[in-house]
Amino acid sequence: MFLSSILVAVRRWAYARSVANELYGLDKRDLDDVGISPWQIKEVARKAARDAIA
Repeated sequence: MFLSSILVAVRRWAYARSVANELYGLDKRDLDDVGISPWQIKEVARKAARDAIA
């Protein structure tokens, strides 16, 4: 149980990092097109990871 929760946390972290890296690669115009500001990237990435990995 404890190990599985650690694995989920690591998977979520890796997924969030991947999403954030992709978003950081976009310019302001592209971010505006998807409806987020640069300061929101970390939270958007964390939410995406929570939603994607149970």
